[in-house]
Amino acid sequence: MLKFKARGRVAGRAAAAGVVSAGVLLGLTALGAQADSKTVSYTCSPAATTATAVTHDFTVSLTENPRAAGTGTQYTATLTIVPVTTAGSPFPAPVAIESGASLQLLPSVAATVLPATATAGVSTPSPTNTVTANVTAQGTMPALPVATLTITPSAGATSVALTAKDFKINMYAPAGTGTVTTTPTLLYTCVIASSGTNTTPASATIAVTASASTTPTPSPSATPSATPTPRGTRTVYETVTAKPATDKATTRQEQVPHTPAGGAATGGGGDAGPDARLFVLTGTALMLAAGGGGLVLRTRRRPARQ
Repeated sequence: MLKFKARGRVAGRAAAAGVVSAGVLLGLTALGAQADSKTVSYTCSPAATTATAVTHDFTVSLTENPRAAGTGTQYTATLTIVPVTTAGSPFPAPVAIESGASLQLLPSVAATVLPATATAGVSTPSPTNTVTANVTAQGTMPALPVATLTITPSAGATSVALTAKDFKINMYAPAGTGTVTTTPTLLYTCVIASSGTNTTPASATIAVTASASTTPTPSPSATPSATPTPRGTRTVYETVTAKPATDKATTRQEQVPHTPAGGAATGGGGDAGPDARLFVLTGTALMLAAGGGGLVLRTRRRPARQ
């Protein structure tokens, strides 16, 4: 008995530990679903014909921003793309970049909405960063700007999964160089590498909550139509005098000209068929005959006394 109880306590503790561990894992998964940061390999093709395409690793972070109260169903997320710098292998600048120039990031982010009938619009702005020092061609590329995305799910959406995909890098020439600063110069077009170990894009899932609905102001009821005034009622009295019958025989003949068919149900009475007294007498005679016959039979069956 003691061994059985000890085994029961051990099994209960093991089950409780398993439940707690599962809850911790589920909690960490739920928290991590709103943010993702991973190393992704991109193949970047330069626009300059004198430069060659390079495949480089980038740390891509996609994070949902804190939500303010009353923001409804519109959310924002931050996308950060940072080149992984290793000794002797920096992410190179395809052309010389002067101090005062601006780098522009044009990201591409896909959105998957649940349920499938819902949609979500993702606004991907093109942020810029100002270069503070001259960079020579094939020198280390300056830091890229951070993009803030705006996600607007449609009604009925429960979650939006964001996936960071390709991006482009533009450059705006600094002011005073004689180049129109409103026209950017394409530096790189970067797509996720087709082979290698770091080909899975960064993604994050945002849970959608319904916005607070406002109670519509009830519209005023229509003015009821005027009730029509009822007309006065006119009552007319008329006196009707019944005429007395002069001859009883004549009156009866006029009231019932012939005997109706159908027996007692229609008031035909005795004229409709045999009188009911005949049936009563016949039944009484049959009952007396049956009683007499029974007495006779009983007398015959009684044994003779000695």
